[in-house]
Amino acid sequence: MVRFSANSVVFLGLGLISGSLALALRAAGWQGSLSAWGPREPSLQRGQELGIIDGYTLDLDEAIQSADVIVIGAPPMASGDLLATVLPKLDARDQRPVVTDMASIKGWVIDRAGFNYSRFVPGHPIAGSEHSGVDSAQVRLFQGREVILTPNEDTDPQAIEVVSAMWQAAGSRITLMSVADHDAALAASSHSPHMIAYALTKALAVDPLDAMRHGGGALRDMTRIAGSDALMWRDVALTNRVALVDALTRVEAEIATLKRDIDAEDGSALEAYFTTCREFRRSHDAILNPLTDLSSVTDDSVS
Repeated sequence: MVRFSANSVVFLGLGLISGSLALALRAAGWQGSLSAWGPREPSLQRGQELGIIDGYTLDLDEAIQSADVIVIGAPPMASGDLLATVLPKLDARDQRPVVTDMASIKGWVIDRAGFNYSRFVPGHPIAGSEHSGVDSAQVRLFQGREVILTPNEDTDPQAIEVVSAMWQAAGSRITLMSVADHDAALAASSHSPHMIAYALTKALAVDPLDAMRHGGGALRDMTRIAGSDALMWRDVALTNRVALVDALTRVEAEIATLKRDIDAEDGSALEAYFTTCREFRRSHDAILNPLTDLSSVTDDSVS
């Protein structure tokens, strides 16, 4: 594993994900400078008060002036706009910093940036929380989690090494993918589950029996992510529209199958369906629960 040896990291946008990365780098023993820029001073002040960053500025040009690594920590649409502003400025320099982003959409963000800067490594950490803001930053958020990088054929290999080393220092594992494969896979594995959680929560919100009051663990788990940041998920839905609609169409087909079998009182079909799903889900426990010791967990306790 290549050691992360940059001297300074600058976050453009400071919230849950960028704050957690800063905490993880410090916990890993990295001794460089951590600073941030953002459009709103209170979150930057809070990050400094919490010891997450060493300092901040409201001047974008000042923020990027001496950075070795620039990390875009903003929702997808804002990430694309920031890249479009920043990358041309950096390309004119003799010493060009490494740039990466953390948006969960890659194609739209890269297209919006509109500039082929060879030291830009698009990235996406597969970790998060329904909470937002720098106060919610967690030092272990990325432990055992996947970070997907989507460089193109023009990306500087040394820049890929730097971004990979940064995320490995935070405890993550690295996967390289094409932009198209990333956006399609994430539509199915992350974006559609959020849409389904929102739809279920909305259905409960208009239930005349106020059924949410009678919910237990299943409802808690299914609706937890409906408490996520609305602006970010609006951006995700709009910027990954085609792949997300395809993913939701596949889920609609499965719901239609369940409705048909339930209505027909076909117990054998339902049992076979549930068994297939159970086995598939359990086969991915180690990926979805990377820090859980499943050897001591019984079937009953994880149902």
